[in-house]
Amino acid sequence: MKYKTLILDFDGTLADTKKSILQAMRFVADNLGVEEFDENLIKSLIGLPLKTTFEKVFSFNDEQIRHATLIYRKYYNQTIIDTISLFDDVKDRLFDFHQQGIKLAVASSKGKEALIRILKKQDVYDLFSFVGGEEDVKRKKPSPDIVNLIIDKFNLQRDECLVVGDTVFDIEMGQRAHVATCGVTYGNNSREDLEKQNPNYIIDSFKALTEII
Repeated sequence: MKYKTLILDFDGTLADTKKSILQAMRFVADNLGVEEFDENLIKSLIGLPLKTTFEKVFSFNDEQIRHATLIYRKYYNQTIIDTISLFDDVKDRLFDFHQQGIKLAVASSKGKEALIRILKKQDVYDLFSFVGGEEDVKRKKPSPDIVNLIIDKFNLQRDECLVVGDTVFDIEMGQRAHVATCGVTYGNNSREDLEKQNPNYIIDSFKALTEII
């Protein structure tokens, strides 16, 4: 076994959340009287913290960001979570990896409450040794801090860890933590985008991870 730990992004890697994120952003915009915004820009920022999206898309100041984040999280956690599903083969593969003794961790910019609730609803939460969300580190993706936190917490060997994600932010995060990286093409970034970041691997389905580890 080449890799003993999989450090997995969530949005666009484990779960199909693009529509849910856009729906929540529209809700925030409606509540705060924002009439026009660039949905393509929002899509390009999926994987980064909410603060970054609100800054770049809505040009909000710090107070507006705090208010918008509360609205977003409340709506997402109460209304959106039940609409989210894992990508094909993800649940089966996670069970397989867990049974093989591979340590599973989540490294996400998503709020931790939403992450835990979705993973529990999908009956996979107990498979993970660690679920890391936005609140776990001060410096967010593409900072390597959350990967380093996981490695330090479990005293892992870096050459036995693989970061898996759908965006260039995930790949950069893993590279800056000096671990191997794998991009997935079915999420929010294209194969061309991922190739520019030069990950160790690029796969077209979650199932293909079995051929790497």
